[in-house]
Amino acid sequence: MIGSMTLHSGGYFLDSREALEDLDMGGGSVLSLKVTSEQSNGQLTVLEGVVRAGGPPLHVHTAEDEVVIVLTGELTYRVGDQAGTANGGGLLWFPRGVPHAVANLTDSPCRFLTVVTPGGIEDFFRAQRDYLTALPNGVPPDPAALATIPGADTRPVVGPPLTPQHR
Repeated sequence: MIGSMTLHSGGYFLDSREALEDLDMGGGSVLSLKVTSEQSNGQLTVLEGVVRAGGPPLHVHTAEDEVVIVLTGELTYRVGDQAGTANGGGLLWFPRGVPHAVANLTDSPCRFLTVVTPGGIEDFFRAQRDYLTALPNGVPPDPAALATIPGADTRPVVGPPLTPQHR
């Protein structure tokens, strides 16, 4: 992790192993913040993720658009009425207002790059991380509690997480 960095117009370089902040989401899954709203003057957030298993429930972004590029591994996806599998090099476009979900339903980790505009989703991910890491081992997340996390109101859940039947 790189120390506190506020660079609005000067730009910067991060090595592939560097991040501004790593968010341990539990179960071996990590979101590495590469550019946050702070560095981009609110324009975008860029993160690299590694997900070992599973993914978020079907949800909608009411105030942001999202692009996910699969770097390695495989993500099962649903976007609107479309469903399938994205492999390394595949790109997913999730415009605001369109229900979507992704999940790693394989035995191997999946690495991906996500760009969200406008920026700021990192605060929601930090709040999710704080909730998830406070759960006792073996206790699943409570959907009602997750819905109260700051930022959940602009990213409402509209269905369950993807399962192997969605592949």
